[in-house]
Amino acid sequence: MRFLAFLAPWRLTYSDRGRLVGATELMDLPGADQDELARTLEDLAWINRWLGGIRLVRTELPPIFHGLRGPIRILDVATGYADIPRAIVRWGRQRHLAIKFEGLDHHDEILALARQASATYPEIHLQQANALDLPYPDGHFDVVLASLILHHMEGEEQVRLLRELYRVARRAVLVNDLRRGHWPFLLTWASLHVVSRSRLIHHDGPLSVRRGFLPNELLVLAREAGWTRARVSRHAFFRLALVGKKGPDPDMQPQMHTDKHR
Repeated sequence: MRFLAFLAPWRLTYSDRGRLVGATELMDLPGADQDELARTLEDLAWINRWLGGIRLVRTELPPIFHGLRGPIRILDVATGYADIPRAIVRWGRQRHLAIKFEGLDHHDEILALARQASATYPEIHLQQANALDLPYPDGHFDVVLASLILHHMEGEEQVRLLRELYRVARRAVLVNDLRRGHWPFLLTWASLHVVSRSRLIHHDGPLSVRRGFLPNELLVLAREAGWTRARVSRHAFFRLALVGKKGPDPDMQPQMHTDKHR
């Protein structure tokens, strides 16, 4: 019976080649139990550290940082537990690179826990805001990050989000999200049941993969949002990085392409 239960979500997804729409993840719902939420955020931070989220950002940021002088101003949209800003600040401290983070999230309970976890990081400022209507002027930040938020958006919200991220960035935007597919779903479902006991993660993780993207889908969204130079690269653990660069660059012509070598 356990084996059949394991196969059930796989069978449901196998014939679903399109992106899942209209689904709700448990972490998006208000009124979560604080202790359960705190444990889940700690598990998610561990997953980000060891299963690709932080590694992707650390890989993609250094080329974007080239030529920038500190302090480098970074906006992290839908920052959640702010574990990625903390990891990048630690990385910058080791390299004597001044980095200042502004982290935004709409979930006040998660923000409260993120503020506690970031208390020893004066480089990080956290506030509540709407990702679709960012309260900043054009080009206010050197770099804008958005991790695992795009798949939460539906329809025109996806293009609107990418347009807002691009608007407030001076140098580049880095979007980190999930690659949809049969194997990503199956392996994500299995691995999350091994590394976490959180029912929220068991539910939301595989669902997030079903709401994820294919590389060309991200490029189409970037084009619709007005990004003139964008690329998508594949990373470990079924992660996709969508990078949109701004500003003059004589060695790089306007383009939209997928990097298949990562």
